Order: sequence, then structure tokens, then C-alpha cells
Amino acid sequence: MSTSRNPMAPASGVSRRALLQGMAALGAAAGLGPMRAFAQDVTTIKWWDIFQPLIPLHQKIWDEFAASHPAKVEYTPGNPSDMMQSLQLAFRSNQLPDVFNVPNGNVATVNSLQAAGWFQPLADSFTFDKPFQKEALAEGFTSFGGKPYTFPIFAIRQNSTSLWFFKAGLEAAGMDPQAGPATWDEARKAALAGTKDGKYGLILPLQFGDRMKAHFTDLAQIAGAAGEIDWKTGNYAHASQPFLDALEFLMSFQKDGSLHPGSSSVDARQGRARWVAGESLMFFDGPWNSGVLNGSFKDQIDLIGVTAQVPYPGDKSTAFTYRPPNGGTFYISSQSQHPDVATQILQMLTTDDYYVGLAERMDQPPLDPGAVERANVHPAYKKVVTGYQDYVRIAPDPLARNTAVSAVYSEMRDVTPGLGEIIQGAFSGAFSDPKPILQQYADQMSKERDRAIEVAKSKGAEVSLDDWVFDAWKPGEDFTADKY
Repeated sequence: MSTSRNPMAPASGVSRRALLQGMAALGAAAGLGPMRAFAQDVTTIKWWDIFQPLIPLHQKIWDEFAASHPAKVEYTPGNPSDMMQSLQLAFRSNQLPDVFNVPNGNVATVNSLQAAGWFQPLADSFTFDKPFQKEALAEGFTSFGGKPYTFPIFAIRQNSTSLWFFKAGLEAAGMDPQAGPATWDEARKAALAGTKDGKYGLILPLQFGDRMKAHFTDLAQIAGAAGEIDWKTGNYAHASQPFLDALEFLMSFQKDGSLHPGSSSVDARQGRARWVAGESLMFFDGPWNSGVLNGSFKDQIDLIGVTAQVPYPGDKSTAFTYRPPNGGTFYISSQSQHPDVATQILQMLTTDDYYVGLAERMDQPPLDPGAVERANVHPAYKKVVTGYQDYVRIAPDPLARNTAVSAVYSEMRDVTPGLGEIIQGAFSGAFSDPKPILQQYADQMSKERDRAIEVAKSKGAEVSLDDWVFDAWKPGEDFTADKY
């Protein structure tokens, strides 16, 4: 944290007495003491996040705050693929920014970071009291020990895996350029038709393990999985048939030659740039793709279409993806010396105007579900966000049932290789049969969870494997609070 001060040393050739007399005269003329005549110290709030489309919206808010407060924001944008590593290095060197986001955002990671002392609570001045805001707050997700630490700015209903495409290329492949490929078979057909003249059907961000994990999980869910955990049994489901089918679908583009060969060396931003440059017909991405296109590739956005939902393997009536309750978006660092100022700035991200502005940046959909209708947005963005209401459902989460689960999450260590690395290994040819590899990963995750449960219990937490079993869960339905 840093402050900028006006220098107080006398200029060369000016006596100390003359300087003090001048200061006194200036202060008297203004009706102020001599020190008040100089500019106030300016508090600098360092802020890191990965939300590229939101930069203009947030810069406007920061400028407005700076105009009426002796404070400013020093912003550093991050790449989603390496942001977590940058934060870890900053934490170890006691240089965490005042405000930051956790890139993958999952509740287990956040609870681990909270247990490791990364965050501090919002100041007592913070309010979050609209009905849809209150519904988004929960212990272990946004609050710890009864104190609010963070809050969501984005809606629950969303995912990362809509299929974006060039409309002209899809029409040339004999498909409806407005609807796009609805099924896996149609996506493969379009990719093959688009692979010609040095161009390819699809590019994947294989270098970005977390994003590939998100695509993999979304596709497994749309194929029938509840998620990484089978809520009926509480077991990890990575080797179940929907996950095997999803990986086979992803790899089918490589097998038939329609996958861009540069996929192995690009992350999401690099992959998007090469796709927009016309090197591939299609690209999997979330709703924020609209905002990135509008900000960085404005001349291309009207040439591009998107599917209304994640492509599915068979029956649309059983094709759903699931999201757990919302966690927070931004956190105040435990190393920050200015939590009150940071809280004041974060409070500005809770207003009606902010939600409309957030929708118009076309990133993740705003927490206020009505803001998109009030906003001026591109039709592609509205199509994606509106589609979520039809097929994205709210999943159960053990932490929402039993806050003691946070003690387990904070004890769990990463299992390596992780799901993203396993996907990379499949594409690199490291193994031919993914089922035993995925089963090994699921078994290791189970073992690590069992270990963490025992450690948490030894420290007084009342928690068990039963907390991961939800008999009332049904495919295609929201798991609402009354079902816990």
C-alpha cells in the first residue's frame, strides 16, 4: 500500500523562516491552518482482477470515487491462466493487492485461502440489503464467522461452454447461422466442414487447465452428470459415463483433424484471438465473450453467432448444467492497510446503476436478474444469458447444509495431476484409455476428502461424508433451500 505526499523540504535558496511565514500567510488567507493548505495524502488502493470487459465500467467508478475522496485505485489486469500463481507469489512476499478476485472462485479454494489468512472482512459500513442480494449471502460462501467478507456481483445461472461461431462459415456448412450447432453431432459436422484452406473447425485453450476443466464438467453435466460429485451417493463421479462421453466428444475434434493444431499452446485469451482472426470456425466460451469481442474486436462481433445453450449429446429435455450457490467476487486482502477505503469502493458495486452497467459490459450476467432487460446489450449476449434460465439449475452444496464443511475444504490439499492436466494428457497421447486415469483421480479425491474430514473432526468439527449426500436431488431441478 502506498501514499503520495507533497514534499516538505525547503527549496534551494529559501530560508526555513521565509518558508514558514509563507505557509502561515497562505493558511490564514484560506481560513485554514498552515498544514491544511497543502493537498491531503492520497491513499492508493491496489486492485487486481481478471475481468477485462469490466475495466471501463470500474475505471469510471474509481474516477468518481477519487473525485470526492483522497484516494485512488491502481489497477492491474490479470490473465485467468496465471492469476492464481501471481497472487500466491504476492501473498508469500507480503505484497497482496488491497482488492483482488480468486480466479477459479470455487468454494473449496476460497475456504482454503480464508483458513490460510488471505482475507479480512468488509468494514462495518457495508450494506447489502435488497431481497436478491440477501438471498446471495451465505456462511462459508460470502461470510466467515458471521462476518461478511465478500459478495457476488454475478448471477448464479451461467456457465463457460456456449459454442461461438462465425455465422457465414456455419451457413456454408449447411447449418442455421442463427441457431448454431445444437448437438454434439452437429458440432462435429460443422467443425469438419470448416476445416479447409488452412483453417480449422475448433480451437481449444488446452494450455489453460482450469478452463478446460470447466468445459469438461459443463459437457459432462449436459450429458447427464450431476457434476464432479454424484449427489445421490456423495462419490466423486469423474470416471462415470457422462464424463467419459464428454472427453470423447472433446477429443473427437482432434481425431478427425478438425482441431486447430495450435490448441496445445494457447490459453483462453490467445485461443480467442486466433479464432477471431479466422483461424477456426468455432470456440467454446462463456457470456463474457461478447464483452471481449465488443471491446477488442468490435469489427467482428456482428459476424459471430452463439448457441442458446451448451451443445448436448441427445435429448434436449434432459440436457442441463448445474451451478452451486454463489460465492463472492472480490476480496479485501488481509495485508491491506486500508479496509475502510476498500469497502467504500466495493459498496459502489451494489447499486442499480452498477448492475445495468455490468450487463452493458457483457461479462458474466449481473446478480440483479432484471438488469439485462434494462441494459443496452448485443443480441448474442442477451441470447446466451436468457438461455441460462432454461437449462442452468442450482446445485446442492455440502457447505450450504453444514457450515462445518468449510473446515474440510480448508484442510483439503490439491490432488495432482488435476483434472485439467488429465485432459491435457489425453490430448498429448499420454494414455489411450482415460477411464482408469479418471477413476484414479476420483479415488485420490475421495481419499483426500476422507483425510480432511478426519482432521476437521479431530479439531472439533461435526462433519461426515453424509454431508455430501443429497437424496432429494433430482436432475433438471433447482436444489432450493427447503430441500436441505
